[in-house]
Amino acid sequence: MRKLFSWKKLLKALLSFVVLVFVGGYGYLWYISNYPNIPEYTVIDNYRFLTPSSELVCDDPNSEQKTPSYQGWCDKERQTYYRTPQGTEFFGLQYDWISNLEKPVGKDPLITREYMQQLGFIYDPASTPNENNPGDLPIGLTWHYNPETNAKMLDVSCAACHSAQITYRGTAVVIDGGPGGHALPSLDPTQFIANSVVSLTTTYINPFKFNRFAKKVLKDVPEAEYSAKKKELRKATWASIKQALVYAKNNGSLYPTEEGYGRTDALGRIANTVYGDYISPKNYHVADAPVNYPHLWDIWAFDWVQWMGTVSQAMARNINEALGTRAKIDLTHRENLYENSVMVPELHCIETTLQWLEPPQWPEDLFGQVDQELASQGQEIFGEVCAKCHGPFPRKAVNGKINYSDAGKTHQCTTCHGPTMTNSDGSLIELKNTEIHPPVQISESQRLGKPASESELQYKRDWYWELIHIPLEHIGTDPTSANNMLNNRYDLTPLIDQIEALRDNGSFLRLPSKSTIPDPTQAGFAAGLSFLGGEVRTKQYREWGLIEQNSYEIVPGKEKIVADLDGFGEVDRPENWRAYRPRPLEGVWATAPYLHNGSVPSIMQLLSPAEDRDQIFYLGRKEFEPETLGINVDKFKGAFKFDTSITGNSNLGHEFNDGLCGDGVIGYELADKPGYCRQLTQGERLALVEYLKIHKDGERPPLEPQAQCENIKWPKNEESSY
Repeated sequence: MRKLFSWKKLLKALLSFVVLVFVGGYGYLWYISNYPNIPEYTVIDNYRFLTPSSELVCDDPNSEQKTPSYQGWCDKERQTYYRTPQGTEFFGLQYDWISNLEKPVGKDPLITREYMQQLGFIYDPASTPNENNPGDLPIGLTWHYNPETNAKMLDVSCAACHSAQITYRGTAVVIDGGPGGHALPSLDPTQFIANSVVSLTTTYINPFKFNRFAKKVLKDVPEAEYSAKKKELRKATWASIKQALVYAKNNGSLYPTEEGYGRTDALGRIANTVYGDYISPKNYHVADAPVNYPHLWDIWAFDWVQWMGTVSQAMARNINEALGTRAKIDLTHRENLYENSVMVPELHCIETTLQWLEPPQWPEDLFGQVDQELASQGQEIFGEVCAKCHGPFPRKAVNGKINYSDAGKTHQCTTCHGPTMTNSDGSLIELKNTEIHPPVQISESQRLGKPASESELQYKRDWYWELIHIPLEHIGTDPTSANNMLNNRYDLTPLIDQIEALRDNGSFLRLPSKSTIPDPTQAGFAAGLSFLGGEVRTKQYREWGLIEQNSYEIVPGKEKIVADLDGFGEVDRPENWRAYRPRPLEGVWATAPYLHNGSVPSIMQLLSPAEDRDQIFYLGRKEFEPETLGINVDKFKGAFKFDTSITGNSNLGHEFNDGLCGDGVIGYELADKPGYCRQLTQGERLALVEYLKIHKDGERPPLEPQAQCENIKWPKNEESSY
């Protein structure tokens, strides 16, 4: 009788399987170590900053000469923006690990300038490895000190995603506050975070790699302590790998629309991190709406922030962003409830530093002279077609109060049929702390570093720029981002259970307001984040003695400081408008690709009917095209294919076309046929392109104190107090 079972055959089959897995795994690691599918390196012969100013000169520590500021910043402000952390942590990855990892296969370092620039990160051209950046990481990748682990944790500043670089014939133009060009949160194994975890994993498995890694990381450890520290290092790396594996398991299928270069589904990732990772896996939702990293100049002057204009307070937005980029917070354990790693003084420092950032100005010596006659024609067209939505619309104070009497007159609401600054009943919203006060004059010494006195705190503002909101059905652009934010609901029960248990024991912690979250099992995105971010903010203010210890009342006499930290005394009042918010357009020429989801590669295409726009194009480099105010999107090796037919990637809407205005059509309104629009002529498009090179948004609200960074903890100061 023939044998049906053989141990020898089974062992042989298992051995063959193991060999195949090993060869396949090694082959894959070799591939991402040597030929990752990323853009080729762009050779840069020259760097330059934009908008030199002779009005503010900066002290150059390397010279007796004074140098001009660029985009309103001296190097002091620029380095503050580039390197100030916000308390985020990526699976416990440490700064020193990242700078000492090798590629998964071989001994070559994982992080090099060439590799990171291939991924879309940029470097400060004047910077070399220094005390604040010993690992020579790109702009925005930084660290904060974790006293519990006695380690420098990998962190990101706002500059990681909001700093840009465009190239032109070998020259790299650095645009501070511009939209980033990488895919920082992507789970693709060839991208930075995922590849760092893969490298750490192979280092953990391979004893030869780990020995080399340990010698670099522990180079300053005394010989007598080295063995023990090496064991601690091995334990810490495994803990980090496990965190990353859990994250990949929970989040791997949630982002079906590939983000590519220069985009992320910011709101979706914030929601899945805060509600899903930190509260309950039941709260995960598919996030299929990547959006551009928005540019940051002048945002301090806006009345609402985000692409949808859902948040009105700067600190609330910044805390939500920090939590979404994995700042740690405990939302399910009563003994540590609301313990978090968010760095509020640092967020305030970055916010006030950004107030001095100016829009980039067109460099005629590099991109060519502006045709002033054609630009003049474009300015007239802009006033007739574009200004009615993009404004900005100054809302100033009269007799001590913000003037709302002309609301709706400074822009044509009937054109956009959308809400401006209105409550749900149609009445106008009034801001808190809108009393007029004399602007503070800032001397150069104050501007360059003198701490702000209490009299200079930004606890109210004379006026601001009102930005209108245009309903999705009118603007016609891809609605996925707004709809996801408004439609998804989140269960706060695990958090509520802990709050109620603490309240039963005499705690003063508050529950969500019934007016904004009537059912905690069905919390809206914005309302839930407003509540959670408010608790983070209150916890920090209470520790500083600004909020009463057993209530939510501000300590008498501290109202101005709290208002200053929040940002001009603005109230965190999230709104749920099914709409997008058109931004002011000064410096817009430097922010391609366009629309909130980056689906249109040039201004020239944006001014055209949708059928004339590229349906498929390629991203991964930013070679500027001055004639179209766009970037070159031809196919190249390693490029990201942007397909506008995929969910979240639509390039429809904001369309200059013939037909009824609305439903995506916004062109020239016909004077003799109200309600109908027409296309722009090619001459009109050329004139608008020329004008947008030099467009100015007009008067800005007055700036008061310089950047308020005297209380930050990083890198050397251990204490922070108000």
